[in-house]
Amino acid sequence: MNKLISIEGAYDLHVHTHPCLFPRLVDDYGAVKAAAEAGLAGMMLKCHHESTVSRAAQTQSCVEGIKVFGGIVLNEYVGGLNPMATEAALRLGAKEVWMPTVDADNHAKVHGSKGKYDVQDGRNDGEVDLSGITVYDEDGNISENAKAILKLVAEYDAILGTCHLGKKEIFDLVAEAKKIGVNKILITHPYFKVPKLNLQEIKELVAMGAMAEFGYCTVSPMWHYATVQEVAATIKEIGAEHAIIISDAGQRHNPMPHESLRIFAQCLYECGLSESQIDYLIRQNPEKLIS
Repeated sequence: MNKLISIEGAYDLHVHTHPCLFPRLVDDYGAVKAAAEAGLAGMMLKCHHESTVSRAAQTQSCVEGIKVFGGIVLNEYVGGLNPMATEAALRLGAKEVWMPTVDADNHAKVHGSKGKYDVQDGRNDGEVDLSGITVYDEDGNISENAKAILKLVAEYDAILGTCHLGKKEIFDLVAEAKKIGVNKILITHPYFKVPKLNLQEIKELVAMGAMAEFGYCTVSPMWHYATVQEVAATIKEIGAEHAIIISDAGQRHNPMPHESLRIFAQCLYECGLSESQIDYLIRQNPEKLIS
């Protein structure tokens, strides 16, 4: 266990950069340039408040030696579960469509507010409506808008990210997505405070055809919703071929995204994952997802 894990040729498919309504450590260009210098092959920019497709294209034109990708998070800022916004992003080159994050109904109820995190920004005063975006219609079925979005994701062979939805929503959405023909499904940071899945639930979702996306931010000192040891044990249980790791970094309290990814990979290696398993997590699986 004395080997230094290399991130040469790795992909980080979940990075938070400035501009953003939340404080960030670095902007698009700074994160991508540093990642390219560290040898990463690709980086996906994510923003809770707007599509990052155009931002990725602009950054790509400024930095050589790395591929830059964007996507869209279906929060209220883009109209929620908005098929038109989704289609526009996909036609412009989006590689991932993320379900709601800070505006999800589950997020609002867990964090005590929409639009922010309790740890980062404090809770509201209790007078704010805590009903957020859900994938269900009034009858408790997957809504027509959600189905239309899934059809678009399938048509463009993009990645579907489950994000901050509730547990039941995630299971129902994955089932519907597979029925519609979505081939690439990532269970977003399953051990994060939202959605806070357990090992058995992760195993069941993997059996349904999804992959698990584990982020450094989940195990970081500030939030620490899971331990590196828990993540390593889970990856051993489900198989590295069914998972990726990402930095989920860009917050002021975490290292630069590429360094967060390196630290996470190194920690998992020192928890017993092999070099070949790490290769699945940071190279092989992410590359297949964005191809």
